[in-house]
Amino acid sequence: EMVGVPVLHHDIFTNGIEYFRCFFDVKDLEEYTPYLSLLSELISAMDTEKYTKLELSNEILLHAGGISTDLVVYANRHNDDYRFLWEISGKALTGETEKVFDLLAEMLTNTKLSDEKRLYEIIAESRSIKQSSLLSAGHTTAVGRAMAYMKKNAYLTEYIRGIAYYDFLCDLEEHFDERKENLISILQALAKKVFVKERLSVDLTSDKEGLKPLANGLSRLIDRLPDSAEEKLLKPEYSMKPIVGNEGFKTAGKVQYVARVGNSSEKGIAYNGVNKVLKTILGYDYLWNEVRVKGGAYGCGGAFGRGGNACISSYRDPNVGRTLEVYRGIGDYVRNFEADERQMTKYIIGTISELDVPMNPSAKGQTSESAWFNGITEADFQQERDQILDATLDDIHALADLVDAALKQNNICVVGSEVAIQKEKELFKNVENL
Repeated sequence: EMVGVPVLHHDIFTNGIEYFRCFFDVKDLEEYTPYLSLLSELISAMDTEKYTKLELSNEILLHAGGISTDLVVYANRHNDDYRFLWEISGKALTGETEKVFDLLAEMLTNTKLSDEKRLYEIIAESRSIKQSSLLSAGHTTAVGRAMAYMKKNAYLTEYIRGIAYYDFLCDLEEHFDERKENLISILQALAKKVFVKERLSVDLTSDKEGLKPLANGLSRLIDRLPDSAEEKLLKPEYSMKPIVGNEGFKTAGKVQYVARVGNSSEKGIAYNGVNKVLKTILGYDYLWNEVRVKGGAYGCGGAFGRGGNACISSYRDPNVGRTLEVYRGIGDYVRNFEADERQMTKYIIGTISELDVPMNPSAKGQTSESAWFNGITEADFQQERDQILDATLDDIHALADLVDAALKQNNICVVGSEVAIQKEKELFKNVENL
């Protein structure tokens, strides 16, 4: 703890740079998730009491290596619990830390959220960028949407950066004049309610010499933040709706992104590092041959992760029904998989190579921070590594029950052309334009 604030410190040599992340716990404000996500886009993009947007941008460039904001969900690997945090992060030389935290305080407490003209500009720009990103990474879009059918943390993430958030931006842009009063009132009240000392925790990546500058900077931030706030929030005019599916989202493109997801945790199947070896095998053998080589898709992949989550997806795929049929065959493929010792060794090496990617100090700190919030220990990482290295053919065969348990739930989402989706419309409970 530092000046009354919990601090997670990663003692890594950073050559005089401090990588920091300030978190504000917002789990009690989940019904305002899309508004909180928009708030993360507005902070640093609008005038403050002291600076115009351009002046603020120049100050950040002059004193910091950049400041970014986000809304993040960290799922606990042991259960269905999660952390829901509003985050502002950046980096600075140790000598600039106090100045940078002064800038943070100015952004968090004095941003002019009532500037209607600038607010509309950001909403319109964000909607356009979001539409482009959802379409260009359609496999990620489809997987995220499908995961929202069954997991609360994924449902929130969908309202942070998925199709649901895009719908929210579209609604604000199209009905701005009638929404703006309610919107501005909610944003101003959220800023006062969220940016308080009692919600704050900090993550720092630096050597021990970085602790004192952080303490000084944190003190300056704390001086500007209230201890708590009983701010009254208006009811949002845009309410979060249940996401149930299976869904097809029609686009003007000619290719599809086909996702199928599930979860095996209810069957009591524990996570094993061999799951990662299975991902490698599917990516280089079954899915590669069936979806890419024979099916003509640009890419494909699957993962069976911690917490029992499973997701399979294709990228720039000419098919829908055929690809889903391939997915249905994964369990039988795993059950009958054959490989000699040399082939298994190649798959194990390919899997380990993804774990041994060199990381800079910032990435090491971020990995450690994510593990902390997700409830993953060093022992968990080592156990996973040992299980990968010791993986056998029998271990792969044993995963067939996990695959069946997860994928038989038949949670699917497709982003693709109108012709392809209409052709397979009986697969979907809901079809709409993206």
